Amino acid sequence: MRVALFQAALALALLPGCVLRQATEPAPKPAPAPAYHNPYNTPLSTPGARFGGLPQVVQNTVRSEAGTAEIVDVRKESRESKVFYKISFRDPRIFPPLYVAPDGSVLNPDLTVAVPAPQEVSQEVKLNDLPAGVKKVIQERRPGAEVASINEENWGNHTVYVVSFKDEAHQPKLHVVADGTVLIQPK
Repeated sequence: MRVALFQAALALALLPGCVLRQATEPAPKPAPAPAYHNPYNTPLSTPGARFGGLPQVVQNTVRSEAGTAEIVDVRKESRESKVFYKISFRDPRIFPPLYVAPDGSVLNPDLTVAVPAPQEVSQEVKLNDLPAGVKKVIQERRPGAEVASINEENWGNHTVYVVSFKDEAHQPKLHVVADGTVLIQPK
């Protein structure tokens, strides 16, 4: 029993030394964080997002001139104190870069006006007076929807019909070219 008592006393006497020695030892250094080299250092954007940021009249001109051609780049540039937008397309042989002034005019590469900006002329049209292709689109895209108004607008050298519906919340406007092509509106 003496031996057991002696061992217990010795263990109690050495215990604070162990704790003290552990507390005085320097803490291990944390492992350094791995260094990552990320090639992405600027905000990323898509051509669609850049197109959506263009003024509405510029968007209208691009749609009028190029229809649904795939856009790969949109840039706001300036040369000789003239601001313009350069729109590049997927197939530059068919659709060379399009230069558009802030007022919607189509520009030549030397920034002279090729096609003047469209005039904001709009006239109301009756459903029965629409071209057959436009009527067909309305019937297919909005069957049973009640038409509130139809405006005929000239966008560049294209006639566009803007069809508004009475239930605007569920039936958004349609923009239809005279040949029946539907223009997609940015959201």
